[in-house]
Amino acid sequence: MNEKTKKIMNICFNVFVWIFVAFSVAMTTLALAAQSNADGVPAIGGKCFLTVSSDSMSPTFKKGDLLICDMLSSSEKSEMQVGDVISFYSDLDGDGVNEINTHRIVRINYDSKSEVESYVTKGDNTTTNVAEDSPVRWQYVICRWGENGEDGGRIGGVGGFISFLQRPTGFLLVIVLPLTAFFIYHILVFVKVFMSVKNQGKRKITAADEELIKQRAIEEYLRQQALKKSDDSSDPSQPESGNNKSQQ
Repeated sequence: MNEKTKKIMNICFNVFVWIFVAFSVAMTTLALAAQSNADGVPAIGGKCFLTVSSDSMSPTFKKGDLLICDMLSSSEKSEMQVGDVISFYSDLDGDGVNEINTHRIVRINYDSKSEVESYVTKGDNTTTNVAEDSPVRWQYVICRWGENGEDGGRIGGVGGFISFLQRPTGFLLVIVLPLTAFFIYHILVFVKVFMSVKNQGKRKITAADEELIKQRAIEEYLRQQALKKSDDSSDPSQPESGNNKSQQ
């Protein structure tokens, strides 16, 4: 593999990794937002994200779609109109536990003061003879999909995956473990680079290297001694032998 191909593969890998990191951060943010939200749904910036769990609203949207809905204030929850698609808490299975249901308002019930008391909703799927839901009090409304009779945001087919991620097992397998491996990998890379920089120019000395260093040190010492001896013999201030005779 040549250097150019290797470089391209490294760039692609890094892009993929950082896209995954961004996705993981977004999913973590949604999970934390769901815990802090009063309605118990993931919401950011006035928008909440819900997964469709049945085909009761087909063909408007289908099972597995991800709906992008508008969060509602307490006053707005009591101001819905016939035709609005709303998400609300309802005991769908009769087990005493409320689940989120998303259907279209077909009728509004008012109290003796002509104020909204509850909504009657129904799915858009006409092929399965979906019956009207039991009236849901406006206080149990969570959000609205679309506005003024218009459809809202929808991402097809990703809702099931998002639901899996929102479960502890899915979040652990898809988000926590890969992120942990990612950070461990980068820590190891950092340590490797740090040690490389720290030891730069410091090569491990072997026994052969030590002998060579000793030999060169001895040779340098002998060379310096020879130079010193040569300088001493050529110094004119030194007396020359045979030319010094006593005078009487």
